[in-house]
Amino acid sequence: MSDRHPPEDAGIPAAALDCLLRPERIALVGASDKNLFSRRAFAQHARIADARHITLVNPRSSVVHGVETVGSCRDIDGGIDCAFLLTPQHATADALRDAAAGGARAAAILSQGWAEEGPAGRAQQQQLVSLAEDLGITLLGPNHLGFANLWDGIALCALGLDMPIEPGSFALVSQSGAVGSSLVGYAARNDARFSFVVTTGNEAMVTVADVVHHLVEDENTKAIGVFAESIRKPALFRKAARRAAELGKAIVILKAGSSELAAQTAQAHTGALVGDDRVIDAVLRQDGVIRVQSVEDLICTGTLCANVGPLAVAGVGVMSVSGGACDLIADLGQEAGLPLPGFGRRTTDRLAEVLPAYGHPQNPLDITGTAATRPDMWQDAYAAIAAEPSIGLIGAVTSLPTSGEPQRAETFQAIGDAIRSTGVPGVILPQIDQPQSEQVREIKARTGVSTVLPGVERFVRAAAGLARWSTWLAREPQPAPTGHRGALVTLPGSGPLSEHTARQMLADAGVDFIPAVLATSREEAIRAADDVSSAVVLKMCSPHVAHKTELGGVELDLTGADEVGAAYDRLAARAEGAGIRLDGILVSPLRRSGVELLVGVTRDDDWGQVLAIAMGGALVEILDDSALRVLPISRRDVEEMLEELRGHRLLSGFRGSKPADIDRLVDTIMNIASLASALGDQVESVEVNPLLVDGNRIEALDALITRR
Repeated sequence: MSDRHPPEDAGIPAAALDCLLRPERIALVGASDKNLFSRRAFAQHARIADARHITLVNPRSSVVHGVETVGSCRDIDGGIDCAFLLTPQHATADALRDAAAGGARAAAILSQGWAEEGPAGRAQQQQLVSLAEDLGITLLGPNHLGFANLWDGIALCALGLDMPIEPGSFALVSQSGAVGSSLVGYAARNDARFSFVVTTGNEAMVTVADVVHHLVEDENTKAIGVFAESIRKPALFRKAARRAAELGKAIVILKAGSSELAAQTAQAHTGALVGDDRVIDAVLRQDGVIRVQSVEDLICTGTLCANVGPLAVAGVGVMSVSGGACDLIADLGQEAGLPLPGFGRRTTDRLAEVLPAYGHPQNPLDITGTAATRPDMWQDAYAAIAAEPSIGLIGAVTSLPTSGEPQRAETFQAIGDAIRSTGVPGVILPQIDQPQSEQVREIKARTGVSTVLPGVERFVRAAAGLARWSTWLAREPQPAPTGHRGALVTLPGSGPLSEHTARQMLADAGVDFIPAVLATSREEAIRAADDVSSAVVLKMCSPHVAHKTELGGVELDLTGADEVGAAYDRLAARAEGAGIRLDGILVSPLRRSGVELLVGVTRDDDWGQVLAIAMGGALVEILDDSALRVLPISRRDVEEMLEELRGHRLLSGFRGSKPADIDRLVDTIMNIASLASALGDQVESVEVNPLLVDGNRIEALDALITRR
């Protein structure tokens, strides 16, 4: 394979990213006392104890930020590995050449005025990339605020000076520098600690996916948080997510923005179900990536995942001195999907020994106000809950320590002792959001409590995300299809495909269809109807008619020769009036019972083929009840998609209806997806709508294949 066409999941080589993110010798190029970002970057780096030595480069000022400078990267003894370029846009190319002459193999470029400014800026950015490639330099940015590697004492960044500098196990990757500054500020107020903080900006060369793929392998990083407006290397991002799962490391993402598919079939209903944000949501669900909806939840969920790791079991236990907090957590937990399993008899008996007589042992547990002055109650209740087999994480709701309230520190000590003695991870949280003071940080360090979240809502969402991911991670892997019967399938002809052709291809793939006869005359239609013991349906069949109903191309509930013949004539006349050449008229039995589904595969330019399952048949766009996955998929993926539908109960025998044969339904959906996979780039969409499910009878009533 040539270097010009690397694999879709190929990232920037690890050695190149190490040179960028783990440099030994660093230069701040264009350092200036007048430049806000220069002052901030220099101050940021100076905040780190035992920080790597950094050389300031400025050909016009011999002293900047109180430090002697050099005029060129060429003048730095021993050379440099990475340059942080603070130069204006017009001077960046020359500065990059000078950095390369000084030995740099990586550069972080801060300046604006590139692709974000429009066509002219995009052209200049591409010229910069070409120059970097010629020089053998890996570029981060431009239009970003740099990065920090806290374990190695590097902070080449102009992020806010409240960024936590004590190293931790949570890596943060943000496309936006401004959002990155907000994230690290919130993290500082809540004692979240980072291994890396990386902003990627315009991603002229290094993307979010490159950084995530690289940091997954970092031994100090236990979880990765991502803020992204777009994911420019989808296949690499998915590869990174799969590797993270292998290593038991969570990826948490705040994905902002949504748009329609860049290329979507206008002829298939499936296209209306699939939009960029829905596809990304499906990918994240498939690959076990935890999606959050706020910057606060990104920090809190990522911190919890980094500190705790995957749960042995997904159930969460809660104890609080406030019954109101218990009720609130129960309500919020139901909305967020937080698993709060009930306690077994053994646990309730043990809790009854701990609680006062008026206490009620349930989950969430009101440990009662007595515990405010009895730290031993916290420890004993924690031990009882930790012994419950369904509990893998415990949250304790209590106010954070303040001066003059020594019992709060004693509560921390009791909970820290219980965490260590039981081995079940725990979280402390106040009822109402509180930032963590220096006193709280000191007490955490002394008592061994690693995780304190700011309040009830953040805890519920973070714990729900951790529980979902832990459940996903614990699943046995399922094989995915490789294509239709292991071979590619070729579309016939060169133009649009009729329903009759689509039916034949899908039937060959193992999809059962309602019986149908293609009649080319009035008499053939009548004879075909006579062979059916029920009323029939007549439909136009032409490669030029995708949605027959909108053209008046379907006649329903027909019996007898006169009705069938008249309907045939009407359909033929409508087609002629619309200038449509018919292959014939399809005659099928009328089905009066069953649940209608849409099953279709359409194409996303970034993520590939997307399977959609939806309730409704003809009402699919009105009901808006759908589930998506990106191919390839497993049987379990399909089973989970069906369970995600709001109308799933209709398939399980709701109010006396026939329960669907789920195994056979999954087989049918897998066969549709398998054919689409085998057709590959030849097709824009493969759709069955409706797929009628009536007990163990599962029949496709209509089909559409759209050529790409």
